[in-house]
Amino acid sequence: PHGHRELSHPEAGIYLVGMKSYGRAPTFLAMTGYEQVRSVAAALAGDLEAADRTELTLPETGVCGGAGLFDDPAPSDTKGSCATPEPALVQLGTG
Repeated sequence: PHGHRELSHPEAGIYLVGMKSYGRAPTFLAMTGYEQVRSVAAALAGDLEAADRTELTLPETGVCGGAGLFDDPAPSDTKGSCATPEPALVQLGTG
């Protein structure tokens, strides 16, 4: 994950978070985004030890094999898939 050093600008105290995330799963992006903000907030508070530390733990089986929410410990019933269990009908228009 990108921390405060990778997200800093040449101008002191300027950081851009969220722009250097990668991947497609929204839970993965949320977890990396929270880690970016945590690192930058620690740097702004002057705690460079905490800012340099990585506190992000990704699932061993991939980002889609978990509960579907970054803070929900219960596994999902999708058996490790990012897709819905059944195809969903998407209706366009009013007719």
